[in-house]
Amino acid sequence: MMKLKRSIRIALAVVFLLITAISAKIIFDLNLLPMKLFVRICEGLFIVNFIAAFCLLINKRGFVKVFSFILYFILNIASVATMYYGITTNNFLKNAFGNAEEEYKAAYVILSKNDYTEEDLKGKDIAYLDTLPEKEKVFEELAKKDIKTFLEYTEVEVAIAQDVVLLDNATYVYLKENQAEINVSELKVIFEFNVAIKLSNDAIGEEELDEGVKGEYQALTPGEYYNIFLGGYDFTNTFMDFNMLVSINKTNNEILLTTIPRDFYITDARVGRKDKLSDMGARGIETNMASVAKLFGVKIDYYIKVNTKSLVALVDAVGGITYCSDSEYTTSHAMILDTYNDSLGEKLHVKKGCQGLNGIQTLTVARERLAFKSGDNQRQKNNAKIMTAILNKMKSPAMATRFPSVLSAVSGFYTTTIPADLVTSSVQELIENPNWVIKTQSVTGSGGQDYIFFGKTKDYVMYPNYGTVNAAKRKIQGMKYKRLSAL
Repeated sequence: MMKLKRSIRIALAVVFLLITAISAKIIFDLNLLPMKLFVRICEGLFIVNFIAAFCLLINKRGFVKVFSFILYFILNIASVATMYYGITTNNFLKNAFGNAEEEYKAAYVILSKNDYTEEDLKGKDIAYLDTLPEKEKVFEELAKKDIKTFLEYTEVEVAIAQDVVLLDNATYVYLKENQAEINVSELKVIFEFNVAIKLSNDAIGEEELDEGVKGEYQALTPGEYYNIFLGGYDFTNTFMDFNMLVSINKTNNEILLTTIPRDFYITDARVGRKDKLSDMGARGIETNMASVAKLFGVKIDYYIKVNTKSLVALVDAVGGITYCSDSEYTTSHAMILDTYNDSLGEKLHVKKGCQGLNGIQTLTVARERLAFKSGDNQRQKNNAKIMTAILNKMKSPAMATRFPSVLSAVSGFYTTTIPADLVTSSVQELIENPNWVIKTQSVTGSGGQDYIFFGKTKDYVMYPNYGTVNAAKRKIQGMKYKRLSAL
């Protein structure tokens, strides 16, 4: 009987050792911990296993046996938690990075005042604007349906006055919602279709470094520096309301957040004509990336594309953020999602000073510009504060208990070209040196009216203040370098 009991104790010791080994293997496969820390954790786990096994196997009763069971209980809890966190994280890493679309669907509509069918379009002249995005691919797509006759116009008013007109969906949505003098409400949608545009996962933009920056800094080696474009689409998932460049210097442990107003009136790098950043988003995130890259003379290595729900879900998952306002104000927008109808919700009163915000409150603050004299300039500053608050919250040790819920909350609300191995290596570096410095800056401008959608209609734009642009450009470019004085 004593032999059987001893056999059971040996079996239990072996089982617990195997559970610990499996937990260690899960941690190793995640590749999130620096190797030195991983080795120390494994050493600690196996030492505790050895002590627990020794206490279990020796022929002693009382405190020794109780002590062994306490140790095994702690090991069991730790192992189960490790497996849960590990499997959750591993599944997230597999699906949540490098998950960007290989193509995006550009949407188009064919309209007419008459009750035509799709079949009727085969014999019609189809009017279109000379700035129709991806026009050759559009014509190829329509040719499959035997719609082949197209007439080009340079004025939107003339084009929509024709019997049948072809518009990209972004232009149509904009005209329908914002341009009372150009009436498209009488036009009926005859046919809607999409065109697949292949996206590139390569770095976008070219470095145009100032000689002053080159002289003052020493270049880092590849992989020690990279730029990420963060683009946030609006409720319609058509226009890009949020544009931020995140520059990361791994040598200096610095992150620089540069916010750019959504109405910034700059050159569309893909076509060489000016437009608003928000409207460029309708032509795919690469348009915004290329234009921002050209503005600052840098390469953009990766992007993260999010929507309004992403921000709400992330802030709620981390348990809210602390936002500090420079002034007291009530938002012009209501605390709502997926609609611009502010009558459907309550406004948010923000006090001067620091306060806690949940997800929908954070989104409402991020959207606000009309409450400030400086308008969009202040909104960019607020967005930078929000991003900094989220990053600081995620650096907190308390986030360990919220880790699975954070992963679950943000999963599916974004796409990115950032590979999983870059994320894991970054986490290792953050663990080794948690004292990263987060800096923020915003480029500003002044409001006015100008032509958007390649000169087809007028609307509010923000003319860049190139003093702030050049100052921001110098800081962004400087992130790739290490000051000679610091060597």
